[in-house]
Amino acid sequence: MADRTSPNPTRRDELLHAALDDFARHGLVDFTLRGLAERIGTSARMLVHYFGSREQLLSAAFAEHRQQMQRQLADAAEQSPAEAATSAWAAMTADEQRTHFTVMYHLLAAGLTNDAAERPAARDAILAWVDYATDLLARAGRDAVDARVDATVLASGLKGILIDRLVTDDEQRCDAAARRLIDAVLA
Repeated sequence: MADRTSPNPTRRDELLHAALDDFARHGLVDFTLRGLAERIGTSARMLVHYFGSREQLLSAAFAEHRQQMQRQLADAAEQSPAEAATSAWAAMTADEQRTHFTVMYHLLAAGLTNDAAERPAARDAILAWVDYATDLLARAGRDAVDARVDATVLASGLKGILIDRLVTDDEQRCDAAARRLIDAVLA
């Protein structure tokens, strides 16, 4: 007989993806487990069973998003930093990523408040991109301090351009700005 206390990993993944889609539609401003549960067809109790708490659900959702992006960017690790940054921009702007990046921006905005429950997940989301870019630059021969600073410029700059693109839908201008930023930082 199956242990009823062990979460089903398939169901957990389904709930996680449904939560990400819901966050993209409704944001995080009034996010509660109860409200989310109603919208995705489950109960708050089930969400607690699978994730533990509101904060743990947020953390799991953004960890999943980072893993998806890392899988997409895995091949870029063998490229030059400029090629990898260009590949990252292409992945960030892919239609199938719009929902996830919309959610990320909701998270980052919610994390601006010092005592916000979202702050640790927002911090992790920012630093994951900086860490990724730092590794690329260090492998290309930049010293550790310069690599970290340049990675911050690149990661934060691309995220800023992406939010512009998501809000204005001006793909041509924003793509040109991303190319210019990549060229400037990685020249």
